[in-house]
Amino acid sequence: MEETADKPYYGYRINRYITAALISLGIAGIACGIAFAVASYAVWVLVLCWVFGLIFLACGIFWHLTMDFTADWNKMLSIRDTFLNELDAVWDGRGRVLDIGTGRGWVAIEIAKKYPAAQVVGIDIWTKFFKLMGQTKAGAERNARIAKVSDRCTFQYASALALPFKDGEFQLVVSSFTFHEIHAPDKMTLFQETARILAPGGTFLIMDFFAGSFLKAYKATSVEDLIEKVQQLGTKDVKNKPLKETGVDLGWFYRRYWEVDLLSGERV
Repeated sequence: MEETADKPYYGYRINRYITAALISLGIAGIACGIAFAVASYAVWVLVLCWVFGLIFLACGIFWHLTMDFTADWNKMLSIRDTFLNELDAVWDGRGRVLDIGTGRGWVAIEIAKKYPAAQVVGIDIWTKFFKLMGQTKAGAERNARIAKVSDRCTFQYASALALPFKDGEFQLVVSSFTFHEIHAPDKMTLFQETARILAPGGTFLIMDFFAGSFLKAYKATSVEDLIEKVQQLGTKDVKNKPLKETGVDLGWFYRRYWEVDLLSGERV
């Protein structure tokens, strides 16, 4: 789906194409191995084909299990509605908003559409990998124009590890499925920066992975430990709500292995 005059394009459907490409390469590799075996090629050629085929096949299955929900518009709408409902519970809809890891601006634009008293800034570094998936600053700006919120929703290059904003500049900081993508020796830096730019009484709402092995990146031993560490940065009333408790179902893999959480709190 490309951009049209009345409908933004957020680039998520490409994940199904990636899944199909990886699985197709895997099947092709295995098929070549079988064909070369019949033709009596050297054993190392057969092994190489089968190994690469299995690797591509495994990657394709993993990509499908972890990313396919992004191409299901009904699930994405459920995530959007849940996120905005959570915002309603913790924020009055006024002031400056920062969206960390904005991509093509989906979260930033939806906030600008729902809250007319909000001024939204979306930041990202738009790496080459995500640009190949259609995630670009220009794409976010086009989407904002189509949604008719470009006067209140802007985008700029910036790193979440060193935000180029003054202390206390924002009333709300949000992020969706970004923190786990950022590489840092200690990801608590992300929360340090979030707390720094929030004004007293300001709110944050982060949707990401904050359980199991993902906690190691924050040097936390449990969700409760992570909450305590975040509160030590000058925040209060920090709460964690698993996304599945809101009724959003991202699929079997997420029900069994990965837990998506909504972490929120307030600046002291």
